[in-house]
Amino acid sequence: MEVLNKESAVAEYRPFYAQLVDLEQKNATLVFDYESPKGNKEARSHVHALRQTKGALERTRKEAKAESLRIGRAIDAEASEINARIEAMIGVHQEALEAIEQREKQRVADLAERLANLRTTGAAASTAAQLAEVIATLEPLVIGDDWQEYKAPALEVKDDLLRQLRLRHAEYVADEAKEAELARLRAEAAERERLEREAAIVRAAEERARAEAARAAQEAEARAAAEREAAARRELELKLAAETAERRRVEAEQRAEQERIDAAARAEREAKEAAERAERQAAEAVRREQERVAAEQAAAAAELARREANKAHKGRVNRAALTALVAGGLTEECAKQCITLIASGKVPAVSIAY
Repeated sequence: MEVLNKESAVAEYRPFYAQLVDLEQKNATLVFDYESPKGNKEARSHVHALRQTKGALERTRKEAKAESLRIGRAIDAEASEINARIEAMIGVHQEALEAIEQREKQRVADLAERLANLRTTGAAASTAAQLAEVIATLEPLVIGDDWQEYKAPALEVKDDLLRQLRLRHAEYVADEAKEAELARLRAEAAERERLEREAAIVRAAEERARAEAARAAQEAEARAAAEREAAARRELELKLAAETAERRRVEAEQRAEQERIDAAARAEREAKEAAERAERQAAEAVRREQERVAAEQAAAAAELARREANKAHKGRVNRAALTALVAGGLTEECAKQCITLIASGKVPAVSIAY
């Protein structure tokens, strides 16, 4: 079986390809008696020699990669230095630009705040006098060029605000006049109520005197009736006491009988519930055992399906590898032998990706 050399893109690996051809040819012809001490030792010696070649390859890889890492770090360091110098140049101008931008933002914010304050003028006024004072202060206010681009909105706000304040002032004047009239009417009503209360007090005193005389007569009659009722009540209480004692004796006998009946019914109910609980527990045990058996069967079926799928997958991969090796120039028999050796792990450092 012929193995073609490969032209490597990495110069440090090229000597290994020349050595690899000899090793593969030698490895293909070597046959060891692994069961005998001599053959086992020879096989181990051959594997050790191959591992030494792997060690040399790893050292070469690290040395080649170290140079690449050094160049990469140097590229990053120079890029960082250049970027820092560019940022320094940007910073010289950016600071001045940002200062101008900040001053402009502050100027606009100050004007907006003045306009907002103007809009809220008189908002806290709650009387006609307070509104008149606000109007007198606002009317001579001059909206000049110091308002800059906010001059036109400020003039509009002032005119609209004066119109609203004058309307509110007129409403407050009318409301305060109505309130004064209501206060006068309330005072007159309060005076009438006071006079009526005093007259009512006199009438109530007279009625109280008449009521007290009638109540005294009624109380005397009530005391006499109460004494008669007390005598009759004492006689009735003695009779009721005798009836109550008899009723309690009968109730006690009935209660004892009912408690006996309830105890018997409770014992029967508890026995029935215990039997039903035992039956449910037995049914639950049977169900759990059925579920356990079903779970084991499902797991076994799943494992069998997985092994079958894995076997089919490996078969497809091996057939694809066989097709590729035959297409590369190997005989079908040689290709099959190669795949068998690799799949069984008898070719060191070579495996099939399943």
